[in-house]
Amino acid sequence: MKTSIQPAQIDAMLATLNQALAACEARDFDLVTRLSEQQESELATLLPQLQVEVASLPDATRERVILLIAQREHLQREIANWIGQMRDEMQTVSQNNRLLKTYTS
Repeated sequence: MKTSIQPAQIDAMLATLNQALAACEARDFDLVTRLSEQQESELATLLPQLQVEVASLPDATRERVILLIAQREHLQREIANWIGQMRDEMQTVSQNNRLLKTYTS
C-alpha cells in the first residue's frame, strides 16, 4: 500500500522546526511565534494522515516522523526554558522595583 505522506513533507516540517529552534535561541519572539503556528498547522494536517497510514509507512519515512516528533519536543522544551528565564527576570525586576521604592521614599 502506498502512503500519501511524502518525505519532502516531513523534511519541510523539520526545516520549519529548525528555523523555530534557531529563532528561539536568538530570542526572536515574533519569529518563534509565527514559525510555531506554522508548524502546528502543518502538524494538524499531518496527524490524521499518520493515524490512517501508520502501518504502511516506509521505514525511512517512519524514522523522519520520529525525528520530527523529537525535534518538536525539543522546541517545546526550549520555549519552556525561555519562559522560565523570562519569569525569573521579571521576578528580579519586580524585586528591584520594590527595593527602589523602599529605599528612595
